[in-house]
Amino acid sequence: MELESRIEELLSPFIEKGGLSLYDVEFQGRVLRISIEKPGGVTVDDCVEVSRLINPMLDVEDIIPGGRYELEVSSPGLNRPLRKSEHFAAAVGSRIHVTTLEPLSKWNVGDSFEKRKNITGELKEFNGSLLTLLSDGQEVTIPFEAVTKSRVEFELKITPPPGKGKKD
Repeated sequence: MELESRIEELLSPFIEKGGLSLYDVEFQGRVLRISIEKPGGVTVDDCVEVSRLINPMLDVEDIIPGGRYELEVSSPGLNRPLRKSEHFAAAVGSRIHVTTLEPLSKWNVGDSFEKRKNITGELKEFNGSLLTLLSDGQEVTIPFEAVTKSRVEFELKITPPPGKGKKD
């Protein structure tokens, strides 16, 4: 995580100059994934421009250990990962999926939580250390540090055309 933080510190000011913001940095295997966002959405041209801008900078700074690596620049997507507290704060009101290391019964009462480590629901509140989800009519609390993986669950809502939805 320290490497990712150093990369984020290095790249954020340059990405922000272009009217974009750095959403996330992930270094896995030999792949460096940079997720960017902007109001109105990220285009392919935005990704190409950011890649063109930061690639030489990363090479000059020699921040990636072990030589060769692959650089991927993209939008975080509709089912964006939630890894940082600011990600969760921005996702309040959204439907999210959370995976924990330990069963949910450690923090919640009820038979339905006995062995469950995964839950999907609306993120009702996040205070920096505790998530509150509404799942199947039940309020669930999860400590932020207990989350091992999380993402926004995109829901496609189809609205019928005017006059087609109701029949009398």
